[in-house]
Amino acid sequence: MQEKQLTISRVSRANKEQIFAKRKSAVSCHMSKVKCFQKGFSLLELLIVIAIMAILAAVGAGFYRGFAKNVELQSSSKMIASDLRQMRAKSMAGESGYKWGVRFVKDAGGDYYITFSTDGTNSTTTATTTLSSGVTFSDPVSGYKEVIFNKITGTISTATTTSVTLEGTTATTTISTIGTIY
Repeated sequence: MQEKQLTISRVSRANKEQIFAKRKSAVSCHMSKVKCFQKGFSLLELLIVIAIMAILAAVGAGFYRGFAKNVELQSSSKMIASDLRQMRAKSMAGESGYKWGVRFVKDAGGDYYITFSTDGTNSTTTATTTLSSGVTFSDPVSGYKEVIFNKITGTISTATTTSVTLEGTTATTTISTIGTIY
């Protein structure tokens, strides 16, 4: 029995010493000039992380802007090619007995193109499409350019191109004499 009490008193004495040591280190950490290591982040660490995140965001925004610009330009170019193919198909089908074509207009108020049918003398506009903001024709340089597909064959008299530009980047659509659009 005496042995048990002695063991208990030794354990409790050891526990008391550990508790006292913890309190002593906590007190000495705050009262001494020795740097204590505590959990958490310093203001400097937070500022460095924020600066790195800002740099990554700026670089990412630049890449996104370039990507969005390219998508806008390619979208305009593909829309023009699609409308050219539609006018060629109408000419080949002999729809309404007319030739069909597209007129690309360079205008100070905004560039646009017109799809139309023609009998050679008179033409009828079927649709007018304005290019997206910032997208302009670089070919034609001024005025307008027409592409008219012949009935049944879908050919044109002279191979031609039309180009759209957005902030220095250009996309070109080519129409061959046999009417291939690429």
